[in-house]
Amino acid sequence: MRQRVVVGMLDGFGWDYWERSEMPNLRRLAAAGSVSPGKAVFPTLTNVNNVSIACGCWPDRHGVATNCYFCPESGTAKFLEDSSFLRCPTLFSRASAAGVKSALLTCKGKTLGILGPDVELGLAAETLSGNLLARFRPPPPMYSADINYWLWDCAVDILRHRPDIGFVYVHTTDYPMHRWAPDAPESLEHLRRLDEAIGETVDAAPDAALLITADHGMNPKAKCIDLARFCSARGKPIRFAVSPVADRLLAHHGGHGGVSYIYLERPGDADAVGALLRSVPGVEAAWTSAEAAARFHLPAECLGDLVAAADKNTVFGTLDGEEQALAGDYRNHGSLHEVDIPLIAYNLRRPERILEKALYNFELTSRLF
Repeated sequence: MRQRVVVGMLDGFGWDYWERSEMPNLRRLAAAGSVSPGKAVFPTLTNVNNVSIACGCWPDRHGVATNCYFCPESGTAKFLEDSSFLRCPTLFSRASAAGVKSALLTCKGKTLGILGPDVELGLAAETLSGNLLARFRPPPPMYSADINYWLWDCAVDILRHRPDIGFVYVHTTDYPMHRWAPDAPESLEHLRRLDEAIGETVDAAPDAALLITADHGMNPKAKCIDLARFCSARGKPIRFAVSPVADRLLAHHGGHGGVSYIYLERPGDADAVGALLRSVPGVEAAWTSAEAAARFHLPAECLGDLVAAADKNTVFGTLDGEEQALAGDYRNHGSLHEVDIPLIAYNLRRPERILEKALYNFELTSRLF
């Protein structure tokens, strides 16, 4: 009989959150299994990493490089929220082909839209309705820590009452990490309760393997730069600057992020605009799309013409002016400074198949099905 598997994709659970929290249940499981520092894929945002983990591969294979993309036909940014962008099978479709039913539990409706076509049971708190709303208690607000406990409660229910489901994937929200630093009392309480829920999950399915990782970490940010306004004011106008971190949940990040995809007015402007971007205080690097694709295993055609990466204290976005100071409690991600995340595995029957040379988050799941 194939072993049941539970994957916990703890959104925003950087290595520093793991280091500074107690989480006795998860530490006990890690001690019995394994834990190691791992890396998220750049850019450090949810779609790129969640899809990488759920497909077990780099973005240049699965085709997703953003939460938000530029649509040349409309001249506007649009959200990536459906499966039409995927270029390879997900773990859910591979499980189905192997005769294994799966469940996908998430806060965000877009996760179900992108990854959900082949799941037996898809549950998104943001869009819950019908029979699922009747079966599970109503979800807490999207902008809360409570929604993460609710998701794991649902996972426990499924593991107890649906033994036919052999693969459960739980995707939490990073709203608590956007709000609280790792050592804040509220953060410690959030992770304490998550730890209790993970302990209940193992009690509900002692036969199951448990894999825990994250899509990115989180850092405080001091300022936001509007790169389009900056370039225009210096005589190098660009066509569009996309913040790939942006999605519909603006309370998390205000639509800003630590990376930007730059679309040029003219291809011949690449050298001049790239040099200008690299001169901006707060811009750590600027690559052509081909350079970024090769360096980070990304689909080049999804990156615009240039890719700008922010330093640890900066994000990019759309503003009324060139630059804006951010609130003292503002926290965000997207840059190269949010790549450190944990890789935790427990109760794997053949751990060498999963953990051998695993470094990136998606390598934890790449051999599951």
